[in-house]
This record gives sequence, C-alpha cells and structure tokens, in this order.
Amino acid sequence: MSMEQRKPHRATRFNLTPEPCSHGPFKGYARLDRINSAARSQPDQKFKALLQQFTVDNLRQAFRSLDGSKAVGIDQITKDHYAKNLEANLESLADQISRGGWRPQPSREVLIPKASGGTRPLAIGCLEDKIVQQLGAKILEAIYDHSFHRHSFGFRPKRNTHQAIARLYKVVQERSEHCIVVEMDLEKFFNSMDHEKLIEILSARIEDHHFLRLVRRMLRNSILTEEGEIRQNERGTPQGAPISPILANIYLDACLDTWFQENWGQNAQMVRYADDAIFVFTDMKKAEEFKLSLASRFESFKLKMNDDKSGIVNFNSHAPESEIQFLGFHLYWGKKSSKSSKKLLKVKTSPKKLAKSIEAYSDWIKIQRSRLTLDKLWEQTTQKLHGHYSYYGLIFNRAKLNHFYHAVVGTLFKWLNRRSQKGSYTWDGFAKRLRFKPLPKPLEAALIDITSGIVPELKRKMKSRMRKSRTYGSERSPGLSPVFT
Repeated sequence: MSMEQRKPHRATRFNLTPEPCSHGPFKGYARLDRINSAARSQPDQKFKALLQQFTVDNLRQAFRSLDGSKAVGIDQITKDHYAKNLEANLESLADQISRGGWRPQPSREVLIPKASGGTRPLAIGCLEDKIVQQLGAKILEAIYDHSFHRHSFGFRPKRNTHQAIARLYKVVQERSEHCIVVEMDLEKFFNSMDHEKLIEILSARIEDHHFLRLVRRMLRNSILTEEGEIRQNERGTPQGAPISPILANIYLDACLDTWFQENWGQNAQMVRYADDAIFVFTDMKKAEEFKLSLASRFESFKLKMNDDKSGIVNFNSHAPESEIQFLGFHLYWGKKSSKSSKKLLKVKTSPKKLAKSIEAYSDWIKIQRSRLTLDKLWEQTTQKLHGHYSYYGLIFNRAKLNHFYHAVVGTLFKWLNRRSQKGSYTWDGFAKRLRFKPLPKPLEAALIDITSGIVPELKRKMKSRMRKSRTYGSERSPGLSPVFT
C-alpha cells in the first residue's frame, strides 16, 4: 500500500488532555471532580500531584469565573485587557507555575468602614494573581468541602445566610423552654490566622510541597497600604482574595468544628457562618464550661474571641427581653398574635444594620444626585431596594422592610429637592412620579419562610450574553445582590 493510500493514524483517539467536568461544582475544570471523588471515598488519602492541575485549561476556566466588575490591582489590568491575548498570557502563567517561578504582586489595600466602628482592610490583588488563587481555591474545595461540618454555611457552594438563619431558628424553636445560647465572634479572624499552623493543617492531607509552597506565597503576599508603603503579611490571609474563604473554613474546621462535634456534639448544636457562630445548649452549667474551654481552644490556635460580641444568653420563651444577633438579624421572642400572650420566635433586621443601610443610601444619593439623570437615579434606587429586600426579606420582618422603604423615599425626595439652589422639586411632583413609576414596596417582595428550618438554594441571576456591552473596572455594575448588608 502506498503512502497516499494509508489510513489516518489511529493513536489520536487517545486524548491525553482530560475532558473537563460537564456538571456540578467543578464544571469546566479537568480532574477536580476526580480529586473530589477520591477525597470522599478515601478520607485518609493524601494528595501529591496537585501542582499539575494548574494547566492552561483550568486556568482559563478560573479566568472565566472571575467577576470582571471588581476593582483592579496595582497593575491596572482589567479582565477585558487580559482577554485580548488570553491564550499567550495563560500559557506564560502556567509555565511560571510549573517552573516554580510564579510570585504574586503586592495587593492594594482598601479600608472599608465597619458598622461597629473602625475599618476592615481589603486586599485587592492583580488579575493574574486572582486567577491562580481562584484555581487554588477550587482544588482545596475539591479536597475539603465535603468534610466540613454540615451546619457550617459560610463561603460554601449551595449554602447561604438564609439557610444559616433558618437552621438557627429551628434549633432555638425546638429548645424554646430551656434555651441557652453561647454567641461567638472572633476578633480580626482573617488577620490573625497563623501561617505555620495553617500549613500544618493542610499538610495532613496534602503531600505536594510544591503546591504548599504556592499557598504559602499567597499567604505571605505583601500589601501596598493607602499611605504607599509596602507591608509584609506575616499573619492572616488577605480579605478579598479568592482563596481566603476556603482557607478560613479549613482553619476553623480544624480549630472549632471537629473539636466541638467530638467533645460537645451530644450536649449542644452549632450554627456557623465564617467566624460568626452560635452554640445552643439546654444547660447553663454546660454552656459556661464550654465557653471557658472554647477560649482555651482558640488560644492554642493563636486566635482571640471578641468579648463585646461573645457571651452567654438565657434565650428561652420565658425570658422575652433577651435577643441574639446573627448575620445582621436579631432573633427575639414576640407575641404570637395581638390577642394571645403566647410567645413566638421572630426575626428582624438588626437596628445597627438598618441604620447603616439608610446611611449608606443617603451618602450615595447625596453624591450621585447631580451626576446621574433622574431616570437613572430612579432605576438604581429600585435595584438597591430589591437588593435590600432579597437579603432582609424574611418572614416576620415586614415592618423593618417598610421602615427602610419609607426612609429611602424620604431621603430620595430630600436630595432631589436640593439638586439646585432653590427647592424646585415639590412633593406633589415627586408623589406624581412615584404614583406613575412606583418604587418597589415590601408588600410586593416575596418573604422567605425560615420557620421550617430549610431554605432552598438561592437562584442566581443569569448573566447577560451581551458581553461587549459589559464594562470591567473598579466601578461595580448594579445587580440584585444585597447592596447594604
């Protein structure tokens, strides 16, 4: 047979590049579903070849999953700019990682005011560093997420704050006659995690020292402060980095969740969201013993409880004056009805959070009233109201939602009336516009029922397919996510 008559070589049917997962939490990533399956079936297995997962295909998927509307790092490279030469950039990045030469650039520090006073530092990394951290976070999620405590709700797929509130509601309701609550809040948790302790925890399941070195470099990444100084990060993990949430959960699972389940699981229930946790007991003596041992446990992991937000509360239906605060909500015992003296567990927006939300809207409209058209101000106010309702729209909380709505309407009229030197925008004109183009009211919002203890997963809003019209940069695009929380 001549060379021209030979059939094509059949060896190409063996595709050396693994197919990416087509569904589930690791959709679009290659081999991560296999790592997750192995971690589930063999809890004692140690993983060795994790650095090999930093392929061009996986880095591309990590790039796609990043939000292009987030603020940019010190290199000022946006997602659109990086995408212009995407394949060459990813190939260069994968080569640097495989050779061990990749190092993150300094993150830009931004100080965010806290509702309780002070500031919370956020570290805004460069886009390429976010890609590496995003893929590293997915690898750690494949190994660890399935083993986390079932009542840990923070920063986990298919879990949210409403589910945490619903679980806490059910646990307290079941112990309404004898309910003792231990509130826990860690002081500057993300900035306090010990690097060596965290690497020690990771080493129990990961034997790939190249991957651990990569994680260590992410942890020790330097930070450019607002004063223009470079500060070395010797403790904690930068808030705002894609890998920080999964590292925080790994640290707290080893420090708190596993220890609690083994030593106190028969006497109490736990509900945790990141570094905020509630422990529900039925015996005051047990609760006091637990709080003492908890403080000692945190000291061994170089953590410290925030005494102002931690304590023991006698929270039963016979002590209606007490309240517990969790994730921006207050749980309290109210009247079942106006004609009944029986107590019913209810939920409302925390007064501090409500005041902060109103203040945030006031600051926003004060700045934007002369920059945007009236139609644009109306549209964005609508989006902010929807965002507030989507987070705080729980059953029993209609009154606080009404409070926020009327405060926003009053603030909107106040600052629209001050767009010029004289008050030219009368209430009659504002009320007429409000009548023909109404802002969404709480009565129209669907409240989430948490009384069953089960809340379905929130449906995400579909992204627009008009990618060319989407802008990337430091300005956030409006959405239905909670704006003021």
